[in-house]
Amino acid sequence: MRPADMDGAGGESRRLFVAVPLPEVLLGFVQRAQALLPRGVGIRLLREDQLHVTLAFIGEVDEARASAAREVVEAVPGDMGGEGLISRFLLLPSAGKARVVTLEVTDTDSVFARLYARVMDGLESAGVMQREKRPFRPHLTVARLRVPGPVQPRSESGQARFAVESVCLYRSELRREGASYAVLSRTVLARPDDCEVKV
Repeated sequence: MRPADMDGAGGESRRLFVAVPLPEVLLGFVQRAQALLPRGVGIRLLREDQLHVTLAFIGEVDEARASAAREVVEAVPGDMGGEGLISRFLLLPSAGKARVVTLEVTDTDSVFARLYARVMDGLESAGVMQREKRPFRPHLTVARLRVPGPVQPRSESGQARFAVESVCLYRSELRREGASYAVLSRTVLARPDDCEVKV
């Protein structure tokens, strides 16, 4: 599927990433978690359209590599869906010098890990990018800090099931009010034993 046009002027660069979008049913849960964060300490809450679990940050690429990335996403098998568990707040890169506030996703059935491996193998084989050396750790970023520092939520976030129902190639545009994301390609996913997934 191609929800947005990938064609453009020759040589145009695009800032891209691949991610699993937040299921709409979890928006209320995430907003309640965001409400637990302190205010007035330079924390910027992410908007609904910015919520996702990143599998691969590609960065700026030319049209040829953008097309290759789209093909990788569209080649993901449709039976790679499943679910993880949002388990707690996770401050990155560390609790004392946090740059982002995230919700950690416990990947008990390795659904995110398998999807990450599939996408990264494809992107590397196509010459789009190389994977980072640090291990993949699925998480959902819910806020960013203007100045790195400690953050103390009023309580824990609680837990919620995170359904992996699709994987998307996004284009990112940096703006004064924060990044704006557009879906360039989407592959709908189902559990291996399901016939249909509604998104």
